[in-house]
Amino acid sequence: MKNLFAVDLERCTRCGLCSRVCSYMILEVDKDDGPRMLRDSCNGCGHCVAVCPEAALDNVNNPLAGHSLFTDFDCTEEQAAHFLRSRRSIRWFKNEPVSREAMHKLLDMARYAPTGSNSQGLSYHVISAPETLRAISGAIADWEDIQVANKAPITPMCLGHLDRYRRCGQDSFLYGAPALVLALSDYTAPRRSRENAIFSLLYAQLFAPSIGLGTCWMGVLELCVIDGYGPVLRLLDIPPGLTFSGAMVVGYPRYAYKRLPERNPLRVTWRDS
Repeated sequence: MKNLFAVDLERCTRCGLCSRVCSYMILEVDKDDGPRMLRDSCNGCGHCVAVCPEAALDNVNNPLAGHSLFTDFDCTEEQAAHFLRSRRSIRWFKNEPVSREAMHKLLDMARYAPTGSNSQGLSYHVISAPETLRAISGAIADWEDIQVANKAPITPMCLGHLDRYRRCGQDSFLYGAPALVLALSDYTAPRRSRENAIFSLLYAQLFAPSIGLGTCWMGVLELCVIDGYGPVLRLLDIPPGLTFSGAMVVGYPRYAYKRLPERNPLRVTWRDS
């Protein structure tokens, strides 16, 4: 069994925090030798390294050198609520490309989202060629025509988008956004990859306004991919060995919203005994 941990015994106080926060329960703390491995099933989450008050523990799967020092930040309950409520789905964009630098900032934050068992395993494929984006919108419209012809269930929003696209030629699927981001998975666990993509793209969507960007989830594109619609799949040109897990469009919002809309009232049930 390979030892994944290094302990600075002069720093280590044998407090046991590293053992208690280990979700895989593979650490125990010896009064003389400090933390030691019971099994080699570490998933590299880094909790053990992060919780140590003395920086005495190092983990091969999540090295101490890669950790940033956590400092409390001054964010009130009201500020946090305002921040979360201010996220909006943007469907009107300026005719302005998103630089690679800005896109890198956005997606670099997405990788910090939680993933099942710290599996991570996501990468991102950015499509920004205008002619390809227009072709993808056209292919989505063709797919929706097929759904309508086959009397498949389709949302009123999708029907409205299809009508506007056919009558006015307006890109009502990708909304004329300058970039389409695909979240891709490098393993074959469909449920986990989908959940990981949701979390990662949501992190990006929450972060986007801080660098002036807007985003919108691409649910209809996902439906095309799930349906295995060839014209869309060929245009996405997903690299070999990767599978589609989610998508969003990115760009600079054309309009500024002045109010935070309300949502349906909270519904919650309780069981206390």
